Amino acid sequence: MGRVLVIDDDPDIGRMIKMLLEYKGYSVTVLDRTEQAADIIRNNDVNLVIMDMLLSGTNGIDVCTRLKKDSTIAHVPVIMISAHPDAKKICLEAGADDFLAKPFDMEDMLSAINQFISRK
Repeated sequence: MGRVLVIDDDPDIGRMIKMLLEYKGYSVTVLDRTEQAADIIRNNDVNLVIMDMLLSGTNGIDVCTRLKKDSTIAHVPVIMISAHPDAKKICLEAGADDFLAKPFDMEDMLSAINQFISRK
């Protein structure tokens, strides 16, 4: 179906998203740090990134901005997730293609993912 990269420093959230998406037929890689994100996107034909806005030691907003400025991977949609009250505006301004507020409904996540994956 598609390859999804999940970046979240909460292992429970990463596992939950991975289990759901693999059940739906997606290939999923989960990272708890962002250092390898760009290389994984480039080298593994990733179709979509789901990333938390607030990551331990890293600002997901900065990572999103860097990914969107890299011409080799800027086309890959990024869905940002966060419980922060002002997160949606901040994430979309940073270049995120979509935003889901935590706690999110898994059907809403699947709908957002399918919207981007089906465009390919």
